[in-house]
Amino acid sequence: MKFDLRTSESAKLPFHTVASLKERLAWLINLRWISIIALLFCVPVADEMFGFKIGFDEIINIAVILLAINILYFFIARHFPFKNEYQELAFLELQILTDLLIISLVIHYSGGIGNPFYFLYLVQVILSGIIFPGKFLPYFNAIIAALLLTVWTVLEHLFMVDRYFLREEPSAALIITSLLAFYITNFAGIYIINNFMNGYRSLKKIIDQKNVQLEKAIKDRSRTFRFAAHELKSPMIAIQSTLDVVKSLFSSDLRPEVKEMVFKAEKRSSQVIEMIKELIAVTQYNLGMEKPVFEKVDFDKWLCSIVDHHRAYADNKNIALVYNHLTVTLNINIDTSGYEKVVSNLVNNALRYTLTGGKVFIEPFVSDQSYGLTVKDTGIGILKEDMEKIFEEFYRSKIARETEQIGTGLGLNLVKEIVHHYKGEISVKSEIGKGSEFKVEFLLEENQNSFEQFDESKQSVLL
Repeated sequence: MKFDLRTSESAKLPFHTVASLKERLAWLINLRWISIIALLFCVPVADEMFGFKIGFDEIINIAVILLAINILYFFIARHFPFKNEYQELAFLELQILTDLLIISLVIHYSGGIGNPFYFLYLVQVILSGIIFPGKFLPYFNAIIAALLLTVWTVLEHLFMVDRYFLREEPSAALIITSLLAFYITNFAGIYIINNFMNGYRSLKKIIDQKNVQLEKAIKDRSRTFRFAAHELKSPMIAIQSTLDVVKSLFSSDLRPEVKEMVFKAEKRSSQVIEMIKELIAVTQYNLGMEKPVFEKVDFDKWLCSIVDHHRAYADNKNIALVYNHLTVTLNINIDTSGYEKVVSNLVNNALRYTLTGGKVFIEPFVSDQSYGLTVKDTGIGILKEDMEKIFEEFYRSKIARETEQIGTGLGLNLVKEIVHHYKGEISVKSEIGKGSEFKVEFLLEENQNSFEQFDESKQSVLL
């Protein structure tokens, strides 16, 4: 029998993908393993303990046939990938029809309509309502289940096939009542499930459309920010250059208060340029324009060189920048471009929000499963209520704004995005007035990296 799945009311399968259907295929295969084990276990127990006069040998044979079928299904699912959702759905429908037929045989040989487990038909009917879009296949399978039970019951009642009883022979009234109860449960159940799933699919389709619109809006916003940042960068650099010229040519002729204003303007322009660079970096990363640059590096030496770039800023603020070397050599393949942004943002933030005379500590670490670094400072700290917000776009806490007026609030958001992109974790501990500690940790993948133990004790370098 051939089914045209495209006749479904939801032919476009708004929430199905080959991957999601494979998960549902795994449901059926796993449920079948459980059924096989249950049959092979329950039949001998029922024979020994209860002495039922049912077709024990036939049921064992059915279980063996089901085992062979499930092995075949498993082999097909594992080694013959489907090209599209419709092939996957056709394979699922074939399994459901086969299962309905096998259930009808098991029910027949284990007592027929007198066996209360005849409601097992409903398992396949429910799965059909969950898996298949539209109304055709779910209702078709519900009708097949009702027909199979009805046909076997009629054949048994008319003595046209062998009969097996768990107890005394059921009366005609009991048979009719049982069939009516099954019809009502069967079709009412598929009606409820089908309506629920159609509502779910419609809602999921709307959510997917909104997600597409949201992603487009985010990309458009990022493009706008990037364009604005690029447009601002050139005039700001021109302003800074003009201030440099004024300072170098007319420094001796300027009154002290004017000279101070020039120095303040120069400092502010430098801060704005750094903010623009940060904005450009974030938007480029969000737009996928920032290509990863993978290199195999000595993690300790590479990290120390990145930290060293911040020495001038630390010296200018009279902050002690302490780097604690690894006691091992870790050779690792990393995206040096992305990781440098993570390190630079964390170190720069630590220096910005640490007052003159404070300290900033950078410490790499490595274990059997992971590696990373911690950045600890003696700065202003972070309020408890701000801890979960600091990684949000454009968020700057009140105490951060009071300490450092210029900033985008994008640095930590970029750090989080890069860390999560490489399946890492970032955490923070902080106390107001005592400083903060950021920890970045990545999984150490096997066969990619190596590290050798040093005999020397751990070193600390004051940069």
